[in-house]
Amino acid sequence: MPGDGLGARLMTLLDTVSKTGYNRAFARPLTAGDRAYLAFHRLNPGEYQDVGAVLFLDGPVELTDLRAHVAERLRAPRARMLTDRLETVTVRPADRRSTVHETHWVSDPEMKVDERVVAMELPSAAEVAGLLGGDAIGDRRIRAAIDAIARRPVDTSAQPWMLYLLCERGTAGAVVVYRTSHIAQDGAALYRSLHLLFGGEDEPDLGLPASIPRPQAGDYLRFVSRGLSCLSPTRVLDAWGGQPVGPARHTWITTELGPMRDVARRHDASVNDVYLAALAGAVRSWSLPEWREDSRPVHALMPVSIRIAADQNVLSNYTSGVRIALPCGEPEPARRLARIAKVTRRLKEGGMGVVEHHHFPAVAARATPRMLSYAASFGGRTRELAMVATNARTIRGPLAVAGRTVTDLIGTGPLLVGRQHLSVALFGLGDRIGITFAASDSVPNHERLAQLWLAELTELGRSTPPGGVRVPVQRDAGPRAR
Repeated sequence: MPGDGLGARLMTLLDTVSKTGYNRAFARPLTAGDRAYLAFHRLNPGEYQDVGAVLFLDGPVELTDLRAHVAERLRAPRARMLTDRLETVTVRPADRRSTVHETHWVSDPEMKVDERVVAMELPSAAEVAGLLGGDAIGDRRIRAAIDAIARRPVDTSAQPWMLYLLCERGTAGAVVVYRTSHIAQDGAALYRSLHLLFGGEDEPDLGLPASIPRPQAGDYLRFVSRGLSCLSPTRVLDAWGGQPVGPARHTWITTELGPMRDVARRHDASVNDVYLAALAGAVRSWSLPEWREDSRPVHALMPVSIRIAADQNVLSNYTSGVRIALPCGEPEPARRLARIAKVTRRLKEGGMGVVEHHHFPAVAARATPRMLSYAASFGGRTRELAMVATNARTIRGPLAVAGRTVTDLIGTGPLLVGRQHLSVALFGLGDRIGITFAASDSVPNHERLAQLWLAELTELGRSTPPGGVRVPVQRDAGPRAR
């Protein structure tokens, strides 16, 4: 990483560790993203940003078998990264005149699997009778369990991940919930963890570029312009129900990836454009009366991966983000898609993520904790952003849990309780995707959004591109929306 001296600092750390009796097999520095989320965590006690995935199996597994499966996987050398935990140590810089305290990731092969892999009993049907929304947006009992898990922050004093086996009465279940702190993992790292725990011997295809070009003068100007645009306020909808209050409530929809690809090809757009266009349409339908006389857009934070293929095996956070306008005021689905595709195409051509990849590590190493915390919590600034819209793509399967095949996978994005109204995430396995909505409990009728998203995808499937069908244009690979 350019100019930040991380290699030299790591060697100094290892030298210090060896002289102070610190007995760990491996240590590595935090990335810029790790530093930012850790700063937020430390400056805001009681608040946290955890992400995760829900794996649906083709049959039940016993807790003892799941623990045995995980313990066996962790014995593999390539899975050592799953034993990493945060440790703060005293480091003596090269000048030897002073010491500083630095936090690093260190390997702890003596981790206790039974503390990381636990069972959680599903609530009874009677206990969830009051939950709104039909089972088409996620079984009520599973939804209630995921909501409860989201209220349990991942313990960052140990390995920053957990596995919950959702059980009927007893110790067997067919749903596994993976949760991890955003300090430790972004979407690509989460997929890497799932592959290490439940994948085959092959390497997961995370779609990472081999390199990201060095920024030119124009890239810096566009980076500054994007930053300045984030200072302007977004539109605040009455439908949000006022300031966000209450815990996260999760709903989701699962479907095939094929229809999204078909729409993208026909409209010369990307799958991410289709995802965002369907989201804009769902928000429009959900709050329709507000769009009849006011077409001002709402804005979403779109996380962007700045990870390259060389970083594939690192479980850390390599994300930045851009603000994107959702044209909910446009009544025609095809025109909504065209407007979003035009914006994202311009962002890609404008070097999205280039400056961040090359300079954020050095900046983060020198930034104050307050500056880092501000960056990590920007998605919760409802004055500038209405929501966060994550696209983690899909992971290639198959995945298997203690002999049971994973049939569906959905993601659970972070929701800053008391700060955010809505966080939306696209995750998936193979050709199956899941769109998950995490909304503050105070948001009225949020249960409708998942079904409305699917209805908008159907409308896009019926739509004709403005000006007729176009031949898709091959685009250069670069930093990708996550």
